[in-house]
Amino acid sequence: MKLNHPASSAPRARSRGSQKPRIALMAIGLLALATITPAQAATEVVEKNPGGIVAVGPVNTDHGYPSWYQDSVGTRVELCLDFENPYCGFAAGDIPNDEAPISFPDNFPEEAFYMLASTTLDLPGGGRAVLVLGLEAAFANQVQAGDQVVFGRQRVTVRGAAPNTTLTFKHPYGSMTIDTDAAGDGKLVEDISPAQGNFTTALKSNIGPFLKWDPDTAPAAPEGYLGDPGQEHTVTGSPFGYNQFSVTGGGLNLSTDQFSLQGKISTNKGVEGKKALLEGNMIDVFASSEGTQLQIEGQAGKFVTTPMETDPASNRFYARIKFEGDAPTQIKISNIGDKPVSNSVIDVTKPHGISGLEATYDGTLLNVAAASRFGNALTAEGLGVLDPGATTQATQRAAFAVSAPPERVIVKDSTGAKASVDVSVVGGEATPEGQAPIAPAPDPGPVQDPAPDPAAPAIARATPESASINYGGSIVLDGSTSSGADTYKWTQVSGMPVTLSSDTSATPTVTVPYFANTSDTAPSPVTTTEVIKMQLVVGKEDGSESEPATVELNLVSDNVTVASDARHRVNKEFRLTGTATLPGVTGALTPGSRVIIYNTTPGAPVEKIGTAVVDATNNWQLKLKPGPSRQVTSVMVQSTRGGVTSATVAAR
Repeated sequence: MKLNHPASSAPRARSRGSQKPRIALMAIGLLALATITPAQAATEVVEKNPGGIVAVGPVNTDHGYPSWYQDSVGTRVELCLDFENPYCGFAAGDIPNDEAPISFPDNFPEEAFYMLASTTLDLPGGGRAVLVLGLEAAFANQVQAGDQVVFGRQRVTVRGAAPNTTLTFKHPYGSMTIDTDAAGDGKLVEDISPAQGNFTTALKSNIGPFLKWDPDTAPAAPEGYLGDPGQEHTVTGSPFGYNQFSVTGGGLNLSTDQFSLQGKISTNKGVEGKKALLEGNMIDVFASSEGTQLQIEGQAGKFVTTPMETDPASNRFYARIKFEGDAPTQIKISNIGDKPVSNSVIDVTKPHGISGLEATYDGTLLNVAAASRFGNALTAEGLGVLDPGATTQATQRAAFAVSAPPERVIVKDSTGAKASVDVSVVGGEATPEGQAPIAPAPDPGPVQDPAPDPAAPAIARATPESASINYGGSIVLDGSTSSGADTYKWTQVSGMPVTLSSDTSATPTVTVPYFANTSDTAPSPVTTTEVIKMQLVVGKEDGSESEPATVELNLVSDNVTVASDARHRVNKEFRLTGTATLPGVTGALTPGSRVIIYNTTPGAPVEKIGTAVVDATNNWQLKLKPGPSRQVTSVMVQSTRGGVTSATVAAR
């Protein structure tokens, strides 16, 4: 799963033609991440707000996102996907081709919002604090099917406040504390939950109910929208009754009630395709929706467009369609009452055809019976084959002599289809009383053949004699096969300093530090690639010691590359992508690698630009909007696992 998430710049009020703030993923799964410096021990969410969003609608397969989200007061919002609509908040550059309609995946934005609220506090001396609250639709790595994620975010970014102090921020959905560093900067980002395709965990975020323009303040919100992102306005909707953004601490006591707000109130119901079962030359289609007009889209030469039937207030829809020729592999169901129309595409499947499954145990025999509609041979997993019976569709039976039956029997046919049923116990005597347990014999300890000679000298043996290890990796050393060893002593004699879990254990773990860390503010000075040598000496009770045995660990670095499309447009976007591959490793690393990017433009000081996660397919990506304020023409990229490379950056 690719999870390359660009960093995000400070947001601002948006309208067409203005710079759109990027809000990108910073967490994986159900996580709350605080982006802090080492000194920021107090950076944390203090007052939380779970339960503000309570329901999610069916996925619209036109773009792979839910048709709507609903908050605890009953407001539903949907994605606003119209570039020509100023209330959607798209700016130039957000849509690959802004002269064509939005379509997935070729002309689709990298991010869109169910709700986005932001505001800024101007601090004394030119600093500022920026708040972002949103429910965002984005992509784990790139605009493609399967990468869709939705997450709730609260973020506060501080620049130019009092240095080395703790600030307290309050906003409509809670409060947080942020420690500033020596420059007066600080940041906290909480994202819940960017999990691909798992759209319900976003309900556990601290966002909601959705904010709206305060109706008591003119002008009123545009009809059908939470607000207009092109102008700031007072808002309402805080579950705490606090519809402001404020900061205290460090000599500050400031607040604002002016927010930039966008969100489209949902009029769509969506549609969820449940199942499409093939039966001869018929397909039985099942779906659910709160709408009233669903239809199955026709396929040329196979079947015509067919309306679906429903029972009032049931949300259930059904249709049986007759097709010509080969069976279709997919069915498209449309809710034509939605504007734009919502769709759900589902695969056509064959029913497994296993019916009448029973499993009973009488204390001696486990009796299993089932029938196959298609005459397939049936097998009870872990037990055996069922007797096929007199005809191909007759009930197949078997009796298995067992003393300990399973709690559930699984029957599968020759195609691999499965059905299961709980075992019903219908007879049998009570289990007899057991005998007293036999006490275990004492452990005799290790036995050696031949027995060791007490007068023989101790001999140290350490394995592996030689091995490769990567930065941030661990390996277990084994000295347990040493002879006459009553004590063990491990020492490092050369190479990069490592950590030993114990220097007196027979089997200690060696851990190599990372080459670089994401908290670094300057390129890693590590230059040594010298072999790491660990030495073991074992001793006897009489005080004598063995000659040393040595283990050699060869450091392996990953290979870092930067793609040729690196670019930086000052005050618009900085984008850098690449790979970081560790030789011999094909799966995901735990923990994963990171890369740190530094500006090495000639004539400018070397400065850290940002960091990026290396995903399970060895790709990484850093996108900043607007990015560095000075033109970047070259960069150095260092990996936490030792890779280093340099690259030029195009000014485009």
